[in-house]
Amino acid sequence: MDLSLFELISLSTQLHTQLYEHWAVFISLHLALLGGLFAFDLNIKTGFKISFLLFYGLFAGINLAVSINLLNQVAAIVSDLNSLGAEQSQLAVYLQQEDLAYSRPVLIFTHLITGLMVLLGLFIPSKK
Repeated sequence: MDLSLFELISLSTQLHTQLYEHWAVFISLHLALLGGLFAFDLNIKTGFKISFLLFYGLFAGINLAVSINLLNQVAAIVSDLNSLGAEQSQLAVYLQQEDLAYSRPVLIFTHLITGLMVLLGLFIPSKK
């Protein structure tokens, strides 16, 4: 089934919206989580910390997989736009120029850094 130019652009816009909402939740969650870890000096047992990290790691992995899946869908749409030869639409030309090569490494690096920050926030005691 071939999609029209309008349908491809509409689908791309929906995927970008999902990706940006996904990032907004990811960033907000980590700001709240890290703020809570560093603002309060809680005496948390090591077993709870480890179970929290396992739970956190599971959902961070799911989040990363969903984000990469969305990026792959965007790349497929850009490929379809290229095959249509969609030079008549400014939005299609803009979407074709988007460089997706850096997006996957940025996603992985961001997840690793935020995971490291949570790990340090849990296991390094605050200095009071």
